[in-house]
Amino acid sequence: MKWEEKLSRWLGTQIEVHIEDQAGLDPVAPPQKMKLEKIRISEDQDYVQMYMNEHQFLAVPLRGEELTSLVSTENGAVLRSADLSAELVYKVHFGS
Repeated sequence: MKWEEKLSRWLGTQIEVHIEDQAGLDPVAPPQKMKLEKIRISEDQDYVQMYMNEHQFLAVPLRGEELTSLVSTENGAVLRSADLSAELVYKVHFGS
C-alpha cells in the first residue's frame, strides 16, 4: 500500500493515537492528540513516521496486510497496526 499517499489527505488535521500494551505490563496510556504535520516512510520501509512538528514523530510499524490496515469509518479512518514482538497495538484515528 502507498501509505504516504493514503494518509496525506489528513495532513494539517488533528489525529488521535492509542497505543495498547497487549502484554498487560504497562498501565493503559491515555490517547494522545496531535496535529499531523508530515508523513514519511522510514528508509527500511518498516515504519510510517507521523510528525507532530519538525523533529518529533510517532513511528507506527508496517507489518503487512495481516497486521496493518486502514479502515474507513463514518467519521474518517483508523490505521491499526500490531507489533507482535513488542506486544503493542497502535490505533491512529483520523477525522473526516
